[in-house]
Amino acid sequence: MDSDLPAPKAPLRRRLLANIAGLTGAIVAVTAGVFLPIIAWAGTRNVAAFDAKAIDLALVAAGVADAVESEDVILRAPDIAENSAIVHVEIQSNLPDTRSILLFAEKNPQPLVAQFDLLPGMEPIVAVRIKMAESAHLRVVVLAGDRQYFARRETKVTLGGCAG
Repeated sequence: MDSDLPAPKAPLRRRLLANIAGLTGAIVAVTAGVFLPIIAWAGTRNVAAFDAKAIDLALVAAGVADAVESEDVILRAPDIAENSAIVHVEIQSNLPDTRSILLFAEKNPQPLVAQFDLLPGMEPIVAVRIKMAESAHLRVVVLAGDRQYFARRETKVTLGGCAG
């Protein structure tokens, strides 16, 4: 008698959880496929340049010691920063084929404070807040095509700093 009865269906809650689990697995697989290339693209850190203790050594280690000054590299920073722990810096490159932007604070214990590698088609405009050890020149170097360009300006700080 019992063999003529249809097999009982799984309760609604179990079916719902099984469907959610399958959907979650699909979402994870798609997300990994989208973000892994981005993670793989992230460049390696230039340890020698970031760890250099003097501006000349940092420029050489970064491979940008021969950069030439250009009006197409725009560096915006305050003339006087009230708090050296938060110095707002904006950089814009009007050079075609800009692929990398490096920012140096010349008197910091480690002068290279930021590097931005740009993908083709990205607008070469960045903004960052940095910490400065003391009043100093900021220098930005832009790698565009197979050449290097820079801009420089002085920023004075009144409070704090890397050293204190």
